[in-house]
Amino acid sequence: MKTFGIGVVISLVALALVINVFPIMLDGIHDMRSDATTVTNNSTTGVGETTEDVTLTTPLLEDSVSYVTSVTSDSGSDTPVAGTYSSSTDVLTITGLAASGTRVLTINYTGNVIDDYTGLENVAKVTPLMLYIAVIFGGGMLAYGIARSGYARKAYQRARNIRKY
Repeated sequence: MKTFGIGVVISLVALALVINVFPIMLDGIHDMRSDATTVTNNSTTGVGETTEDVTLTTPLLEDSVSYVTSVTSDSGSDTPVAGTYSSSTDVLTITGLAASGTRVLTINYTGNVIDDYTGLENVAKVTPLMLYIAVIFGGGMLAYGIARSGYARKAYQRARNIRKY
C-alpha cells in the first residue's frame, strides 16, 4: 500500500500555513499603505460662506473622500461633511458649516503614507492578487503531485475491488 510521499505532506502543511497567514498579510499590506491621521484647523466663515478648505498633512488614501472617517466641529450650529478633495494640493473642502462663525474643525482620515515612493503604491495594490494566484498555483501543484504519486489511482482501484466482492 502506497502512502503519501514526504513532498505531499510538506505541500499540505505549507498550503495550510499560507491560507492561515493570508488575512494577516492583507492587513499588513493595508497598514503599509495607510495611516490614521488627524488634522485640526481653526476656521472662520464670513457672511454667506458655508465651506472651508483644509490642507491635509498627508494625502488621502487613493485620493478618495470615502477615506475621511469623521469631521467634527466645536460649534453646535455646524453639520460638517467632507466635500471634495484636490489631490494636486491636498486640500479637502468641508461643507455644512454655519455662516459667519468661528470654530475648530477636526478631521480624521486614512492617509496614504507611501505616496512619495513611485511604483510602490501599484505593487502594494496587486500584491494580494499575486499571493492569491500563488496559493491557487500551489494547490494545483499539490493536486498534480498527488495524482502523479499513484495514490489516487490505487485508492480508486481498491474501491473498485471492494465493490466486486
